[in-house]
This record gives sequence, structure tokens and C-alpha cells, in this order.
Amino acid sequence: MTDLPPDFDRSPAGLAARLEELSGWHSRQPLEIVTEISDAMRLNRGHVLDLEGRLCAVMGCAYETRFGISDQPKYWVLRCLDLVTGQDLIVKTVFNEEFVARIGPLRIRCYRSPKKESAVLELVRGDDRFMQGYTVTDRGGNRIRVIDFIRGPTIFNHVLEWQESHEQFVQGEMRRLLTKLISSFEAIQMLHEHRLCHGDIRNDHLIIDAQSGRLRWIDFDLNQAFSDFDTWSVGNVLAYVVGQGIRSFHQVLRDRTVSDRIKGSLETADASAFYDYRIYNLRKLYPYLPERINDILLRFTVGSDVYYQNLTEVIEDLGNALA
Repeated sequence: MTDLPPDFDRSPAGLAARLEELSGWHSRQPLEIVTEISDAMRLNRGHVLDLEGRLCAVMGCAYETRFGISDQPKYWVLRCLDLVTGQDLIVKTVFNEEFVARIGPLRIRCYRSPKKESAVLELVRGDDRFMQGYTVTDRGGNRIRVIDFIRGPTIFNHVLEWQESHEQFVQGEMRRLLTKLISSFEAIQMLHEHRLCHGDIRNDHLIIDAQSGRLRWIDFDLNQAFSDFDTWSVGNVLAYVVGQGIRSFHQVLRDRTVSDRIKGSLETADASAFYDYRIYNLRKLYPYLPERINDILLRFTVGSDVYYQNLTEVIEDLGNALA
């Protein structure tokens, strides 16, 4: 947290002047200081959050960028500016959400847990494989997470925007990314050893830090009463990297550049057990793909007889395949 300098002007006029100095944005109305964040939907530019003495101006909300979608606002996740240091921050407010995810025949209850995310932030403090932040409690008793902003592309965007052909990608960038992913998966295994989980492992929740080049996990507030959810989820990350994007049955069957022989070879057993519209037996599409890499993906498919029991097994197989 940041202590206010003795001469810091925290009057509405002083805060407005500081905000304009840092961002160039001029507020036509007096800024409103907020000490309780029970309704994040009403917060926008012109509000200043008092987070246990740390004054953060709301600059807008975060947007969902998964699958190339950039216009879905996440109103409970605020982009903020520390009015003392000028630091960019992400402020996550309490958001109650519950839904059911599916892995094959299993139905898994997923729910938001600020308490769990707070525990993860406490555990991983100083570990640059994860986003960094801390939790404050506002006057309404809400757990508010204050997160350092990480500059850099997500794995999702990095892979999607890579310009080389898939074969060139496999020979170069894919290997580099998979090597880095071993450390990222070990980071999640560390959470498991402390009876915690990530809970929402996705390609857009793994950022390539522009400063250090490290892969860093973000967003830990999703939880499930299913210990293997993280293990199954890393299969989605691996398939996305190895395939240089999502490869669906619909996409391949409509692609005129794909031979009828390859199309005819595809079967239900080649599908992801998590998302049955995605092809995980990628060696059918790319015969130059290393067999041992493809064998890892096959253990996440509908047709597999043997599934991964934990992340340690995934990490070992991936390390051996790359070696």
C-alpha cells in the first residue's frame, strides 16, 4: 500500500488536478471518493476509490478479450490509477457468479470466491510466475483485490498473431512456449500442494510479461469442488499452443485446403473431452508434429483410456517430450 505524502492534496479539487496531471483527463464534475464498493456497476471515471488510504482513480472497466472478443465489459474489474505513484492497477470487486462446466459426462459447479483469490495472492507474493497484489476490506466488508497491472500479450493473442506457418511455428516458437509452460504448470502444482487451485486456467489468463519475458498467471477467483479441474484445463492451453490456435471439426471440414483423406480420418475419439468440438489429435492435421507431444494431447481426448491424474504427470511427460 502507498502512504499519502504529508503535502498531498486529497480535496476533490486537488485529486482532480492530480488526475489530470497523470492522465490528461479533465473532470468536469467534482470527483467522488468511494469507501464502499458494493455496486461496481455504478463506478466509472469521476470516482476515486479509497482503499485503506490508497487513493485510486477509476479509469474504466476491464474487457473480456477471449476468442478475439474485445467488447464485453467486466464491470466488476476496474482499471485504476494510483493518484500518488501514477501506477496502473486492476481493482477486482466482489462479483457473485455460479455456473456449471462439463468434462465429458461430469458436471462441475464453478463459483467465484474472492476469499480463495486472496489466499492465492498471499501465498504467491514475490513469485513472478503469478500476478501480484493484495486484499483490502472496504467499509461494507467486501474483499477488494488490488492487482499490479502486467503489460504484455496473453498467450491467446501471442499465438493467434504469430505470422509464421504452422510448420515453422512448431520448429521454433512452439518449443519455446512449451518450455516456458513447464514452469507455469509447476507454479500451479505449487498451489495444489498448498490445497489451493487456479480454477480458471485459460490462454488469456497467462500473460507474457513484456519486461521480463516470463509467463505470469492472472485471475484466481474462480473455484470448483473438483480437484482435477486445473489438470484438465492445462490440456486446453497445450492444445491451443500446439495447434497454433483452436482447431475445430467444423473449421477443418469446411477448409478446402485440407484433403478429403484427412477429413475422412477424423473421428469422435479425436475430440477434447473438455470441449468436444475441438480436435486434440492434431497429428492427423499436422503429420510433422512430434509424436510424443501429440501423445500428451491424446490423454485429454474422448478416446483416451488413460487420463492424467495430476499436473506432475503432465509436467514430466512434457519435459521428456521436449528433451
